[in-house]
Amino acid sequence: MRREGYYHRKCENRRGALGTGVTVFGGIARRRLKAPKSKRLLLLLLALFSLGVYGLQAEGRQKIDERWCALLLEGRTVGYLHQSTWGSADGLMRSEIEQTMEILRFGVPFTLSQRDAWIEHPQRGLISLSSETDMNGQLQRVDARAQQGDVEVTVACGADRQSFVLEADGPIGIYEADRRLTEAIREWSSGAERASVEVSYHLFSPETFKIEQVDLRIIGEGELEDSRGLTHRGLVIEERSSSLPGVVTTEIYGEQARFLYARTPVGLALEILRIDAEPKAKAPELFDVAALTIAVSGLEELKRPLAAVEAVTIRFHGRGAAILKRATASAERDLDAGAGRAGAKRNLYARIVSASTDARAADAQLVLRLTDPALRDTAETDRGFPAYGHEPPAEAKAYLRAGFHLDLDDPRLERLAEDCAIPLSTRRAGKPSGSEISMVAPEQLECLERSVYRYIRTKSLDYGFADLQQILSSRSGDCTEHALLLAAVLRRIGIPARLAYGLILTEIGFIGHAWTEMFAGDHWIWLDSSFPEPRDYGMKIRLGVMDPAQPYWADLGLDLLRVTAGVRAEILEVEYR
Repeated sequence: MRREGYYHRKCENRRGALGTGVTVFGGIARRRLKAPKSKRLLLLLLALFSLGVYGLQAEGRQKIDERWCALLLEGRTVGYLHQSTWGSADGLMRSEIEQTMEILRFGVPFTLSQRDAWIEHPQRGLISLSSETDMNGQLQRVDARAQQGDVEVTVACGADRQSFVLEADGPIGIYEADRRLTEAIREWSSGAERASVEVSYHLFSPETFKIEQVDLRIIGEGELEDSRGLTHRGLVIEERSSSLPGVVTTEIYGEQARFLYARTPVGLALEILRIDAEPKAKAPELFDVAALTIAVSGLEELKRPLAAVEAVTIRFHGRGAAILKRATASAERDLDAGAGRAGAKRNLYARIVSASTDARAADAQLVLRLTDPALRDTAETDRGFPAYGHEPPAEAKAYLRAGFHLDLDDPRLERLAEDCAIPLSTRRAGKPSGSEISMVAPEQLECLERSVYRYIRTKSLDYGFADLQQILSSRSGDCTEHALLLAAVLRRIGIPARLAYGLILTEIGFIGHAWTEMFAGDHWIWLDSSFPEPRDYGMKIRLGVMDPAQPYWADLGLDLLRVTAGVRAEILEVEYR
């Protein structure tokens, strides 16, 4: 496959480095629509909503509630959600939730299924939760158990396993969350003045591995029209969650607190629609995340390939400009920590040229200048970049460690370093050996980029997110796998490294991407083993960073969704090499 066409058929992301994950969770249904990897354009989207349960008393073990919901993305039915709630004679409640979903990633099918089992007690709260997720054959299991007010969590993904304890002040389960909502609806219905009623609670999320706060507010009678033109009338409830700052999910409930419809505005039209019965088997209306791009006016007029462009100035319009401005300002702080060789501020990667006063307005504008400097131009001295034998600066220390996705003792990492003639004294990551600092030349880093690119022989979109052992054994993956493997090799040789995610400029516009960020003494620089030097594609905008040693990297996809759905772009100026 020619590298020039790499991005004509892929979009990057994780649970993924960007994972287009649509995670829907909350009340009785809290499902992750893992819209796969556009992995990298795929977005880990966390949207919370509650499905009310009515009829709270059960004698013996009996089914209290059962319902089916359709999951809609941009008006297409991409999956289904089934939930059943059982009660037992000893007072325990069991809620079982199953979700299936299928989408396309640049024409490549990606499926997700998730099954959760919640057990709780009406007075004692959450007892346990087991969650199993299958993303295109990749399995993950999350087990949480309440112990004396805290929650003990175990996350297993392939050969990786990590356990930790969350300090919690009485997290509840799904059933209790729905009971509280049902009581609030009753309170509102019986109120003479019909004032708004609010409900708040804490709920463990198997998507974020955190205790999230959920806030519900009953607005009053109203209606919502879904993407297919059907109007849903009933009680309007707004929901906010700490997992999705700034996002409001609007829900409609009918008589007896019966959930009918929910809509979450995240750039795309994400909807949950209750259906009357189990759906008949039929082919899903597949949504292709290739649509999640930012078209750039003027690209078609370039006189030379993108690889020949040294810098480009682009103006962005729309509400998404606020996210781009905030992200670029953060990246400037990381990438410009000191002065360059000439003593001036570094002019690396992406820089804000101008921005409108109100970046949140619908007509907001942001002008960025993007560059793609050669590695040798990012080094402080001709000697190259520091590799730390033992103790790096405090701000970078965390990015040397092994962890959930990173087994730094694998000998294959060292062989990749040996292929680039990196001295043995440099290859010490995680093994205390004094405070000496060795230097790695730009040519050696360029060699590492090429070595990782060659090592991953099959450029594949099949993975939701592969861990290091999967990458080393399968030698397959997309940009996330390239970025993770390079970060692992850098940590192994004593250089702090992490993953960056955001947008990359291609012939079809900006799409999601992940790459490697390396600590270079007093600032960070970018490496990209998906496109080693001389790069076919190098103009990027960073939206955030992540530590692959952690079992969960935060909700990476929300900003990406908002940007791709809420911004337009045009080229103002091009500088060729």
